[in-house]
Amino acid sequence: MSGERAIRSIAVAGAGVVGLSAALAFARALPSAGITIIKSTPDPAALADTLPVAQAAGARLHALLGLDEEELVRAGIATHFLGTRFEDWSASGAPWWHVQGSYGKPAGAIPFDQIWARAHAAGKAQPYDRYAVGAALARVGKFVHPAADPNFVGSRFAYGLRLDPELYLEALRKQAETANVAFQEGDIERVELRSDGGVSGLRLSGGSRVEADLFVDCTGPSASVISAVDDSFEDWGNWLPFDRLSLGFAVGPDVPLPADRVRATPDGWVAEWPLRGRTMTGRLSRHAGISGDEDGIALTRGRRSRPWVRNVLALGDAATAMDPLHRLNLDMAHHLILLALELLPGRDFHPAETGEYNRRAEQVTRRVRDFLSVHYLRSGRSDGTWRDFAAAAPADSLARTFDQYEYRGRLPFHEDESVSRDSWTAVLLGLGVMPSELDPAAAAVSLDEALMAMEQLAREIEDIVQKLPSYAEYLGGMSAVPRR
Repeated sequence: MSGERAIRSIAVAGAGVVGLSAALAFARALPSAGITIIKSTPDPAALADTLPVAQAAGARLHALLGLDEEELVRAGIATHFLGTRFEDWSASGAPWWHVQGSYGKPAGAIPFDQIWARAHAAGKAQPYDRYAVGAALARVGKFVHPAADPNFVGSRFAYGLRLDPELYLEALRKQAETANVAFQEGDIERVELRSDGGVSGLRLSGGSRVEADLFVDCTGPSASVISAVDDSFEDWGNWLPFDRLSLGFAVGPDVPLPADRVRATPDGWVAEWPLRGRTMTGRLSRHAGISGDEDGIALTRGRRSRPWVRNVLALGDAATAMDPLHRLNLDMAHHLILLALELLPGRDFHPAETGEYNRRAEQVTRRVRDFLSVHYLRSGRSDGTWRDFAAAAPADSLARTFDQYEYRGRLPFHEDESVSRDSWTAVLLGLGVMPSELDPAAAAVSLDEALMAMEQLAREIEDIVQKLPSYAEYLGGMSAVPRR
């Protein structure tokens, strides 16, 4: 990009986790640009800021920002995260696990879930998560880094990082102090517009004014900047029905379990999200709309139809807001920060460039919405509040997924999807969504051969996990673990 077109200055509205991450990422990508972060009053409904979990996109962004995983863990900022145990969340009532990484082993080009579904239909399969290394580790509260040998079963899982919100925010602030980033105090009182509908400046409380080529809105669901230039919004309340979140903390062990726990209740769900020395608790319910029903944080569920409009880019909850099931809020923000860097436009913000960003961002965010809404539309529960949406129609893209998987066990391709096939199958099968017919290719493996291989795999996983140290012992030896 020529110097005449390059972005020279960026103002980031919001100094939470998303705002700091975006500012640091732009500072790395545009080292000659001036970056200003506006420290406005935080929005408690900005869940990407308050419930941070870094997954695959977070690992890539951390590498870009110079944040070392091992140092984050040693400092007590991060702990390793394998997945979530779901309780009372299916018609059978049986608990099930969603973990990151692989389940089972494919037979050539035949996915493992096809092989498992065939054994399940014959009444001879163990629960699906018994064939996942991550779930075996999570059940006994252990963790190790995946093995380097891709042929070894101990390599067939993945993990993320649970981040203490206050400590992580402070680590990002310290990182910003070493980058080309300035801070400006004040809430946004007025967004000043140009004649073409872009933003010329932000007037802050106290009378100061901030100008920039690019304005990045990280103010949470209120979307203080982008809402002044574009009010289009896609409401997801039909598919993500719970809209009231209560958060709290309880004393917890110094070394937490490497998995979360979520339990469905008649009026919503409750979660335990362990950190070092304390456990974050969450209760999600539905606002009754009656006097006195104002406890908790009111959640927006939906997305800005155009998150990049002229010289304004919305990120985090300012662009897409959803409930915290699976805590994908920050992961989605990380994906879209990286996408913004990949498609970084010139200072004229040509519609061909910002339009491509909006198109691809739509692909990412709608599929995350679909993934979350599966848990509500196919829970199998019909008690309490769940009755109100048990028969709700899915979004068109999710309806296609149901059609394909419930018939043949296939998942349609979606561009820029951030949720893996393993995650989709774990949730669908955990909820009892079974294919009525199997892919004909699955018949290439005899049932007896499949059962023998599955039994051997389950034993191998249990034997490996049994020999591993506790998570506390592993953390104590982190200095001997090579950096990723």
